[in-house]
Amino acid sequence: MPVDNPDKCTVPAFQWLTLMVQEPKVANTWYMHIHKALETQNGELCRLKGQLEEKNKALETQNGELCRLKGQLEEKNKALETQNGELCRLKGQLEEKNKALETQNGELCRLKGQLEEKNKALETQSGELCRLKGQLEEKNKALETQNGELCRLKGQLEEKNKALETQNEWRKARNETDDITLDAGTAHPNLSIAGDKKSLKHEAQPQQVSYNPERFDSTVCVLGSEGFSSGKHYWEVDVRSSTDWDLGVARKSIQRQGKLSLSPKEGFWALGLSGRDYWAKTDPWTRVIVQKKPKKIGVYLSYKEGQVTFFNVTDMSLLFTFNDCSFSGAVYPFFKNSHKETAMKICSIKEEE
Repeated sequence: MPVDNPDKCTVPAFQWLTLMVQEPKVANTWYMHIHKALETQNGELCRLKGQLEEKNKALETQNGELCRLKGQLEEKNKALETQNGELCRLKGQLEEKNKALETQNGELCRLKGQLEEKNKALETQSGELCRLKGQLEEKNKALETQNGELCRLKGQLEEKNKALETQNEWRKARNETDDITLDAGTAHPNLSIAGDKKSLKHEAQPQQVSYNPERFDSTVCVLGSEGFSSGKHYWEVDVRSSTDWDLGVARKSIQRQGKLSLSPKEGFWALGLSGRDYWAKTDPWTRVIVQKKPKKIGVYLSYKEGQVTFFNVTDMSLLFTFNDCSFSGAVYPFFKNSHKETAMKICSIKEEE
Protein backbone atom coordinates (compact mmCIF):
# COMPACT_ATOMS: atom_id res chain seq x y z
CA MET A 1 0.00 0.00 0.00
CA PRO A 2 2.08 2.77 -1.33
CA VAL A 3 1.58 6.23 0.14
CA ASP A 4 2.65 9.37 -1.70
CA ASN A 5 2.82 11.69 1.34
CA PRO A 6 3.90 9.85 4.52
CA ASP A 7 3.44 13.10 6.62
CA LYS A 8 -0.30 13.03 6.06
CA CYS A 9 -0.76 9.30 6.33
CA THR A 10 -2.57 7.87 9.24
CA VAL A 11 -2.09 4.14 9.31
CA PRO A 12 -3.27 1.83 12.03
CA ALA A 13 -0.61 0.04 14.02
CA PHE A 14 -1.36 -3.40 12.65
CA GLN A 15 -0.95 -2.10 9.12
CA TRP A 16 2.56 -0.88 10.00
CA LEU A 17 3.63 -4.33 10.70
CA THR A 18 2.26 -5.54 7.42
CA LEU A 19 3.90 -2.67 5.59
CA MET A 20 7.27 -3.28 7.24
CA VAL A 21 7.14 -6.86 6.16
CA GLN A 22 5.87 -6.33 2.66
CA GLU A 23 7.55 -3.10 1.78
CA PRO A 24 10.50 -2.46 4.11
CA LYS A 25 11.79 0.49 2.09
CA VAL A 26 8.52 2.28 2.17
CA ALA A 27 8.25 1.51 5.86
CA ASN A 28 11.74 2.86 6.47
CA THR A 29 10.90 6.01 4.53
CA TRP A 30 7.82 6.31 6.56
CA TYR A 31 9.74 5.75 9.76
CA MET A 32 12.27 8.39 8.85
CA HIS A 33 9.52 10.83 8.10
CA ILE A 34 7.70 9.99 11.31
CA HIS A 35 10.94 10.24 13.30
CA LYS A 36 11.67 13.70 11.93
CA ALA A 37 8.15 14.73 12.61
CA LEU A 38 8.44 13.48 16.17
CA GLU A 39 11.74 15.28 16.64
CA THR A 40 10.17 18.44 15.27
CA GLN A 41 7.23 17.98 17.62
CA ASN A 42 9.59 17.28 20.54
CA GLY A 43 11.52 20.47 19.79
CA GLU A 44 8.28 22.37 19.62
CA LEU A 45 7.14 20.70 22.86
CA CYS A 46 10.45 21.61 24.52
CA ARG A 47 10.04 25.20 23.39
CA LEU A 48 6.47 25.24 24.56
CA LYS A 49 7.49 23.61 27.82
CA GLY A 50 10.13 26.35 28.32
CA GLN A 51 7.52 28.99 27.59
CA LEU A 52 5.15 27.20 29.94
CA GLU A 53 7.74 27.12 32.71
CA GLU A 54 8.46 30.83 32.19
CA LYS A 55 4.77 31.52 32.32
CA ASN A 56 4.44 29.37 35.43
CA LYS A 57 7.29 31.33 37.04
CA ALA A 58 5.61 34.57 35.97
CA LEU A 59 2.33 33.20 37.37
CA GLU A 60 4.06 32.26 40.62
CA THR A 61 5.52 35.79 40.79
CA GLN A 62 2.12 37.22 40.02
CA ASN A 63 0.56 34.90 42.61
CA GLY A 64 3.10 36.14 45.20
CA GLU A 65 2.34 39.72 44.23
CA LEU A 66 -1.38 38.90 44.32
CA CYS A 67 -0.97 37.38 47.77
CA ARG A 68 0.88 40.49 48.94
CA LEU A 69 -1.75 42.72 47.39
CA LYS A 70 -4.47 40.49 48.87
CA GLY A 71 -2.87 40.94 52.31
CA GLN A 72 -2.71 44.69 51.80
CA LEU A 73 -6.29 44.65 50.56
CA GLU A 74 -7.40 42.68 53.62
CA GLU A 75 -5.59 45.17 55.88
CA LYS A 76 -7.20 48.04 54.02
CA ASN A 77 -10.58 46.32 54.26
CA LYS A 78 -10.06 45.97 58.04
CA ALA A 79 -9.06 49.63 58.21
CA LEU A 80 -12.10 50.53 56.12
CA GLU A 81 -14.31 48.46 58.41
CA THR A 82 -12.81 50.31 61.40
CA GLN A 83 -13.33 53.65 59.61
CA ASN A 84 -16.85 52.61 58.68
CA GLY A 85 -17.53 51.85 62.34
CA GLU A 86 -16.12 55.22 63.36
CA LEU A 87 -18.08 56.89 60.58
CA CYS A 88 -21.25 55.17 61.76
CA ARG A 89 -20.55 56.37 65.30
CA LEU A 90 -19.85 59.89 64.08
CA LYS A 91 -22.93 59.71 61.85
CA GLY A 92 -24.98 58.83 64.92
CA GLN A 93 -23.50 61.74 66.85
CA LEU A 94 -24.05 64.03 63.86
CA GLU A 95 -27.69 62.96 63.65
CA GLU A 96 -28.10 63.64 67.38
CA LYS A 97 -26.47 67.07 66.97
CA ASN A 98 -28.65 67.79 63.93
CA LYS A 99 -31.71 66.95 66.02
CA ALA A 100 -30.42 69.22 68.78
CA LEU A 101 -29.75 71.98 66.22
CA GLU A 102 -33.25 71.56 64.81
CA THR A 103 -34.59 71.94 68.34
CA GLN A 104 -32.40 74.99 68.89
CA ASN A 105 -33.45 76.43 65.51
CA GLY A 106 -37.05 76.03 66.53
CA GLU A 107 -36.33 77.81 69.81
CA LEU A 108 -34.37 80.50 67.97
CA CYS A 109 -37.25 81.02 65.56
CA ARG A 110 -39.59 81.36 68.53
CA LEU A 111 -37.24 83.81 70.24
CA LYS A 112 -36.75 85.68 66.96
CA GLY A 113 -40.49 86.11 66.70
CA GLN A 114 -40.63 87.39 70.27
CA LEU A 115 -37.69 89.72 69.56
CA GLU A 116 -39.36 91.10 66.45
CA GLU A 117 -42.51 91.75 68.48
CA LYS A 118 -40.46 93.48 71.17
CA ASN A 119 -38.58 95.51 68.53
CA LYS A 120 -41.88 96.68 67.12
CA ALA A 121 -43.00 97.59 70.63
CA LEU A 122 -39.69 99.39 71.21
CA GLU A 123 -40.03 101.28 67.93
CA THR A 124 -43.48 102.38 69.05
CA GLN A 125 -42.09 103.37 72.44
CA SER A 126 -39.13 105.13 70.78
CA GLY A 127 -41.48 107.18 68.69
CA GLU A 128 -43.45 108.09 71.80
CA LEU A 129 -40.21 108.87 73.65
CA CYS A 130 -39.03 111.09 70.79
CA ARG A 131 -42.32 112.94 70.94
CA LEU A 132 -42.07 113.29 74.71
CA LYS A 133 -38.40 114.28 74.39
CA GLY A 134 -39.39 117.02 71.96
CA GLN A 135 -42.02 118.24 74.39
CA LEU A 136 -39.51 118.05 77.24
CA GLU A 137 -36.91 120.02 75.26
CA GLU A 138 -39.50 122.68 74.52
CA LYS A 139 -40.42 122.82 78.20
CA ASN A 140 -36.74 122.94 79.16
CA LYS A 141 -36.20 125.85 76.78
CA ALA A 142 -39.20 127.58 78.28
CA LEU A 143 -37.84 126.84 81.77
CA GLU A 144 -34.39 128.12 80.78
CA THR A 145 -36.00 131.31 79.52
CA GLN A 146 -37.97 131.56 82.74
CA ASN A 147 -34.86 130.79 84.79
CA GLY A 148 -32.94 133.47 82.94
CA GLU A 149 -35.72 135.92 83.66
CA LEU A 150 -35.88 134.74 87.28
CA CYS A 151 -32.09 135.09 87.63
CA ARG A 152 -32.32 138.59 86.19
CA LEU A 153 -35.15 139.46 88.55
CA LYS A 154 -33.31 137.76 91.43
CA GLY A 155 -30.22 139.83 90.64
CA GLN A 156 -32.31 142.98 90.57
CA LEU A 157 -34.00 141.94 93.82
CA GLU A 158 -30.65 141.17 95.47
CA GLU A 159 -29.33 144.54 94.36
CA LYS A 160 -32.43 146.20 95.75
CA ASN A 161 -32.14 144.18 98.97
CA LYS A 162 -28.50 145.17 99.30
CA ALA A 163 -29.45 148.75 98.66
CA LEU A 164 -32.20 148.49 101.28
CA GLU A 165 -29.85 146.79 103.75
CA THR A 166 -27.28 149.50 103.13
CA GLN A 167 -29.91 152.17 103.57
CA ASN A 168 -31.07 150.52 106.79
CA GLU A 169 -27.50 150.29 108.04
CA TRP A 170 -26.93 153.90 107.05
CA ARG A 171 -30.14 155.00 108.78
CA LYS A 172 -29.19 153.04 111.91
CA ALA A 173 -25.73 154.61 111.79
CA ARG A 174 -27.31 158.05 111.48
CA ASN A 175 -29.10 157.41 114.75
CA GLU A 176 -25.65 157.38 116.37
CA THR A 177 -24.75 160.85 115.06
CA ASP A 178 -22.16 162.73 117.11
CA ASP A 179 -21.45 166.43 117.27
CA ILE A 180 -17.94 166.25 115.85
CA THR A 181 -15.63 169.29 116.08
CA LEU A 182 -12.09 169.81 114.84
CA ASP A 183 -9.03 170.10 117.08
CA ALA A 184 -7.29 173.19 115.66
CA GLY A 185 -4.20 172.39 117.76
CA THR A 186 -3.52 169.32 115.56
CA ALA A 187 -4.20 171.06 112.20
CA HIS A 188 -1.44 171.42 109.61
CA PRO A 189 -0.37 175.07 109.15
CA ASN A 190 -1.99 175.20 105.70
CA LEU A 191 -5.37 174.26 107.16
CA SER A 192 -7.60 177.04 108.43
CA ILE A 193 -10.26 175.90 110.91
CA ALA A 194 -13.57 177.79 111.02
CA GLY A 195 -14.77 179.38 114.21
CA ASP A 196 -17.43 176.72 114.77
CA LYS A 197 -14.70 174.11 114.33
CA LYS A 198 -16.89 172.36 111.73
CA SER A 199 -14.99 173.11 108.51
CA LEU A 200 -11.41 173.17 107.26
CA LYS A 201 -9.88 174.85 104.23
CA HIS A 202 -6.56 174.15 102.52
CA GLU A 203 -4.94 177.56 102.23
CA ALA A 204 -2.40 178.32 99.53
CA GLN A 205 0.07 179.64 102.11
CA PRO A 206 0.81 178.34 105.62
CA GLN A 207 -0.62 180.31 108.53
CA GLN A 208 1.06 181.54 111.63
CA VAL A 209 0.26 178.92 114.30
CA SER A 210 1.61 178.18 117.74
CA TYR A 211 3.94 175.28 118.28
CA ASN A 212 2.21 172.09 119.31
CA PRO A 213 3.96 168.67 119.32
CA GLU A 214 0.61 167.09 118.35
CA ARG A 215 0.33 169.25 115.19
CA PHE A 216 0.84 167.65 111.76
CA ASP A 217 3.74 169.37 110.05
CA SER A 218 3.98 167.65 106.66
CA THR A 219 0.64 166.06 105.77
CA VAL A 220 -2.30 168.49 105.45
CA CYS A 221 -4.62 166.90 108.01
CA VAL A 222 -6.38 167.44 111.36
CA LEU A 223 -7.97 165.29 114.10
CA GLY A 224 -11.32 165.61 115.82
CA SER A 225 -11.49 167.15 119.28
CA GLU A 226 -12.99 164.08 120.97
CA GLY A 227 -11.68 160.52 120.94
CA PHE A 228 -13.80 157.38 121.27
CA SER A 229 -12.92 154.22 123.19
CA SER A 230 -16.40 152.65 123.26
CA GLY A 231 -19.87 152.82 121.70
CA LYS A 232 -21.07 153.65 118.19
CA HIS A 233 -20.50 156.98 116.45
CA TYR A 234 -21.41 158.53 113.10
CA TRP A 235 -20.62 161.78 111.26
CA GLU A 236 -20.84 163.09 107.71
CA VAL A 237 -18.41 165.27 105.77
CA ASP A 238 -19.09 167.39 102.69
CA VAL A 239 -16.27 166.61 100.22
CA ARG A 240 -17.74 167.92 96.95
CA SER A 241 -15.14 170.66 96.33
CA SER A 242 -12.00 168.55 96.92
CA THR A 243 -10.47 165.94 94.61
CA ASP A 244 -7.74 164.80 97.01
CA TRP A 245 -8.97 163.90 100.49
CA ASP A 246 -8.96 161.16 103.16
CA LEU A 247 -11.42 160.51 106.00
CA GLY A 248 -11.65 158.00 108.81
CA VAL A 249 -10.30 157.44 112.32
CA ALA A 250 -6.80 157.35 113.79
CA ARG A 251 -5.13 156.38 117.02
CA LYS A 252 -3.92 159.20 119.23
CA SER A 253 -0.42 157.72 119.13
CA ILE A 254 0.00 158.15 115.36
CA GLN A 255 3.03 159.87 113.86
CA ARG A 256 2.53 163.65 113.57
CA GLN A 257 5.81 164.78 112.01
CA GLY A 258 6.99 163.93 108.53
CA LYS A 259 5.11 162.25 105.67
CA LEU A 260 2.37 159.87 106.82
CA SER A 261 1.67 156.36 105.58
CA LEU A 262 -2.07 155.76 105.91
CA SER A 263 -2.73 152.11 106.84
CA PRO A 264 -4.17 150.17 109.80
CA LYS A 265 -0.64 149.08 110.71
CA GLU A 266 0.29 152.75 111.21
CA GLY A 267 -2.92 153.47 113.20
CA PHE A 268 -5.14 154.83 110.37
CA TRP A 269 -8.46 153.40 109.08
CA ALA A 270 -9.23 155.71 106.19
CA LEU A 271 -10.89 155.97 102.77
CA GLY A 272 -9.96 158.62 100.25
CA LEU A 273 -10.17 160.13 96.79
CA SER A 274 -7.09 160.69 94.65
CA GLY A 275 -7.93 162.31 91.32
CA ARG A 276 -10.75 160.11 90.00
CA ASP A 277 -10.07 156.93 91.98
CA TYR A 278 -11.39 156.02 95.41
CA TRP A 279 -9.21 153.88 97.67
CA ALA A 280 -9.54 152.15 101.00
CA LYS A 281 -6.18 152.65 102.70
CA THR A 282 -5.55 148.98 103.45
CA ASP A 283 -2.11 147.41 103.06
CA PRO A 284 -1.86 147.38 100.08
CA TRP A 285 -4.60 149.85 99.10
CA THR A 286 -7.97 148.51 97.85
CA ARG A 287 -9.73 150.21 94.94
CA VAL A 288 -13.34 151.10 95.75
CA ILE A 289 -15.91 151.15 92.93
CA VAL A 290 -18.29 154.10 93.22
CA GLN A 291 -21.53 154.16 91.20
CA LYS A 292 -22.31 157.81 91.85
CA LYS A 293 -19.81 160.50 92.82
CA PRO A 294 -20.39 161.27 96.50
CA LYS A 295 -20.99 164.80 97.68
CA LYS A 296 -20.96 163.65 101.30
CA ILE A 297 -19.20 160.77 103.00
CA GLY A 298 -20.63 159.15 106.13
CA VAL A 299 -18.16 157.62 108.64
CA TYR A 300 -19.52 155.02 111.08
CA LEU A 301 -17.43 153.74 113.98
CA SER A 302 -18.53 150.67 115.97
CA TYR A 303 -15.78 150.41 118.54
CA LYS A 304 -16.85 147.17 120.25
CA GLU A 305 -17.25 145.29 116.93
CA GLY A 306 -13.94 146.72 115.66
CA GLN A 307 -15.52 148.15 112.51
CA VAL A 308 -15.17 151.37 110.52
CA THR A 309 -17.68 151.76 107.69
CA PHE A 310 -17.88 154.40 104.94
CA PHE A 311 -21.13 155.39 103.19
CA ASN A 312 -21.84 157.40 100.05
CA VAL A 313 -24.54 159.66 101.44
CA THR A 314 -25.48 160.82 97.94
CA ASP A 315 -26.96 157.42 96.90
CA MET A 316 -26.98 155.81 100.37
CA SER A 317 -24.55 153.06 99.23
CA LEU A 318 -21.92 151.31 101.32
CA LEU A 319 -18.42 152.00 100.05
CA PHE A 320 -16.11 149.97 102.31
CA THR A 321 -15.84 148.42 105.78
CA PHE A 322 -12.72 147.78 107.84
CA ASN A 323 -13.34 144.69 110.00
CA ASP A 324 -11.47 143.31 113.03
CA CYS A 325 -9.81 146.66 113.72
CA SER A 326 -7.26 146.64 116.57
CA PHE A 327 -7.89 150.09 118.03
CA SER A 328 -6.04 149.50 121.36
CA GLY A 329 -7.13 152.78 122.95
CA ALA A 330 -9.07 155.85 121.91
CA VAL A 331 -9.43 156.68 118.22
CA TYR A 332 -10.16 160.17 116.82
CA PRO A 333 -11.96 161.36 113.71
CA PHE A 334 -9.36 161.97 110.97
CA PHE A 335 -9.55 164.54 108.15
CA LYS A 336 -7.08 165.15 105.33
CA ASN A 337 -7.42 167.64 102.44
CA SER A 338 -4.54 167.88 99.96
CA HIS A 339 -6.46 169.92 97.38
CA LYS A 340 -5.37 173.56 97.71
CA GLU A 341 -7.98 176.28 98.17
CA THR A 342 -10.80 173.79 98.72
CA ALA A 343 -12.81 173.19 101.87
CA MET A 344 -14.38 170.22 103.68
CA LYS A 345 -17.21 170.59 106.17
CA ILE A 346 -18.65 168.42 108.95
CA CYS A 347 -22.37 168.36 108.26
CA SER A 348 -25.11 168.90 110.85
CA ILE A 349 -27.51 166.03 110.29
CA LYS A 350 -30.08 167.35 112.78
CA GLU A 351 -30.32 170.59 110.86
CA GLU A 352 -31.01 168.66 107.64
CA GLU A 353 -33.77 166.69 109.32
